[in-house]
Amino acid sequence: MSHVANVEVEVTDLDVLKRACDTLGLEFREGQRTWKWWGKWENDWNTQDAAVTNGYDPKLFGKGEHAIRVPGATYEIGVVKNPIGNGYRLIYDNFGSQGRKISERLGGMKLTKLNAEYTATMSARQLRRKGFRVTRTVLTNGSIKLKAVKA
Repeated sequence: MSHVANVEVEVTDLDVLKRACDTLGLEFREGQRTWKWWGKWENDWNTQDAAVTNGYDPKLFGKGEHAIRVPGATYEIGVVKNPIGNGYRLIYDNFGSQGRKISERLGGMKLTKLNAEYTATMSARQLRRKGFRVTRTVLTNGSIKLKAVKA
């Protein structure tokens, strides 16, 4: 079975994504044009979170611009061109033990830890460019708090 999920973050800066991956202990594989998944689309999952309902052609599953390796998982996260906008989107096969290894490590099917890290890193970068000093705190619930003070 395959359940290829669409992760709800639009990646517009690959350098920020690389830094987010480093922070989370993931390996960003720049230029890797394939990503590991079940390998065959079974047309067995069509919910709102499924990649097929978000503009992705299942014939292209497993193909992309870059990949992200999650230690301990065989499956990978694909960094693919956004089919309905600019930048990139993240998709991965969340089914079975290999898919669960990715989702459990990164905060569930929507990979909330990776999303939060990317968003916080991007926000801090933009604030610094505007002359703010930024401090970062990871709260006990895992969320990221940024404090910006005009320098």
